[in-house]
Amino acid sequence: MGILNALFGDSSNSITFYKLYNNLKNWKQNDVFPFTYNLPQSISFPDDFWKRIISIHKNTLRDGNERAISIYWADGELVVSPITTGDSKSVSSRGGISVKYEPHPTKKDYLRKEVILNSSLYKRLNVYSKNIPKKIEVSYLFNMHTHPQHRDNNGVGYYNFFSAQDIKSFINSNVAITGLITDKLWMLIRTNRTPKNLDNLQDKDITVEKLKELEIGIYSGEFNKNLTKI
Repeated sequence: MGILNALFGDSSNSITFYKLYNNLKNWKQNDVFPFTYNLPQSISFPDDFWKRIISIHKNTLRDGNERAISIYWADGELVVSPITTGDSKSVSSRGGISVKYEPHPTKKDYLRKEVILNSSLYKRLNVYSKNIPKKIEVSYLFNMHTHPQHRDNNGVGYYNFFSAQDIKSFINSNVAITGLITDKLWMLIRTNRTPKNLDNLQDKDITVEKLKELEIGIYSGEFNKNLTKI
């Protein structure tokens, strides 16, 4: 069980976002999804993560346009993309990431590491030559997007849940996690028992109960608090 827990996580405890994205990296490298019984009971996030989530929520609340951010693993670090803004009904995440090492122009025995995100320089730093990894690991991990608030006939605000297209895109992307930001944060984790094809899903089918039937882990929580498995 030690190897399995190292790869899939231990469901007996809450895990941090740092542990979560290390799990994501491991799942991606091994081309697997977590077992249903290895899903954590809750997930905690750092303050800077919540600041980003709350910021894009407020922007969507202000103008009614959906927004999205992408999370990447880039050679030993987590990279969060700039915000992409869509319209009131949809948003598409675009772009890519790469890492390169080049000889430093002035420092002997050092190389210059550059992280390129969406064709622009995201970060540059100096790395001692003996610390250069033998293999550069770069991958897309997951995406989060917002939904705007709507008003019913009585003027009461509400938010739509994941759409059928959200779930289809999630499954077809072959990633393990996706997120939705409404007046709280929702996160879905695909498992080894989740169907590989959900093209027949319709919006009326998307409920918490239906996602559970599809063996998708569902997490929800208020801003600045842990997400709890439903």
